[in-house]
Amino acid sequence: MKTGIAGFQSPWLAYGFRPFFLLAALYAPFALVPWVGTLLQQFTLPMAMMPILWHGHEMLFGFASAALVGFLLTSIPSWAGVPHVQGKALAALVVLWLLGRLAFWLSASLPGVLIAALNIAFPLSVIFWAMPALLSATGRKHLSIGVVLLAFVLIQGLFYLGWLWPELALLSPQAALNTAVNVLLVLIALTASRIVRVVAMAARTEVGETGPVRLTPAREYLAIVALIVFVVADMLAPGHPVTGWIALAAAAAQADRLSEWPWGKAMGKLYLLLLTTAYLWMIAGLFLVGISALVDSLPGYAGRHALSVGAAGTAILAVFCIAGLRHTGRSLTMPRLIWPALGALFLTALLRTLVPIWWPEMYLLAGVGLPFLLWLIAYFLYVIAYARFLVSVRADGLPG
Repeated sequence: MKTGIAGFQSPWLAYGFRPFFLLAALYAPFALVPWVGTLLQQFTLPMAMMPILWHGHEMLFGFASAALVGFLLTSIPSWAGVPHVQGKALAALVVLWLLGRLAFWLSASLPGVLIAALNIAFPLSVIFWAMPALLSATGRKHLSIGVVLLAFVLIQGLFYLGWLWPELALLSPQAALNTAVNVLLVLIALTASRIVRVVAMAARTEVGETGPVRLTPAREYLAIVALIVFVVADMLAPGHPVTGWIALAAAAAQADRLSEWPWGKAMGKLYLLLLTTAYLWMIAGLFLVGISALVDSLPGYAGRHALSVGAAGTAILAVFCIAGLRHTGRSLTMPRLIWPALGALFLTALLRTLVPIWWPEMYLLAGVGLPFLLWLIAYFLYVIAYARFLVSVRADGLPG
């Protein structure tokens, strides 16, 4: 692949994970700045919507969307045997994502329809590329990923509908954000099925354990179906007692699935611990969402940050770390900086989950300011550890 000056090869545009993992990690703390600045009364960015909606959009359809696209642009070619996106085509997708971010930062001075069109164009472009590959004979067994991706983009569209034309809205913008987080959990559960078998076997081999990793497909399917039922219930009747019981059932199904993962020495391997921590946060979040629907003393938002910051944020970091090594031709030896990154991310989720419930009087300091600093540290450490891998040629000399 040649780009730019004749004879110059750009490793950064050689594969989809390279630009989008790096840009997503850089944007993760940056997207919080206007919301945190408003809450702490330090400065206010002119916005076309409430700060909480701006914040939620940029974390889900800015940060998480870039991470998701980077993963899909890397995984689908190997699943379906199709050429990967690189060079000018990949650069065009990067520019489209950047235009969406710029549009939201300038939302107060741009037409809302233009902002929505720029932002929805990015995932739609990826869907138009991905669906033929996933519908092919070799890619069809991964079609569930494409279907859930379509659902994620549909929810993004419903967010814009609720923002621009509230009288036509099927979901309020806040409900659309909550649903988008839930759909992201389904994507995490689906991709975990593909990743955990590889990393669990690698971890067991490293610690000298023998024998295959036995994961029961029926238990994995049950966990995923339970999550899907929760997504629908939480979208149609959030906070309803029936939804609460479904959330608890989904939490139990995830715990049952997790029980088959290789506990013991293998869990000391950071790449497996990252995935496991994300799943533990998913279980905790679903449990809290369920209890909050059944117990009046627990606020309705309980568990939401365990799902978004804890489960989704940690799962994204796990994919960044694992794919950032495997697809740059390196062994699964995590840089030491990822240990404090995981610790900072764990504390971020813990504070965002517990402080609003138990110490509301400390919300601004311990529930906003400190978690923001810890979130920044977590992804800043990732960038320090991985940036050189993402912008340089593969360590094994292979293309990609």
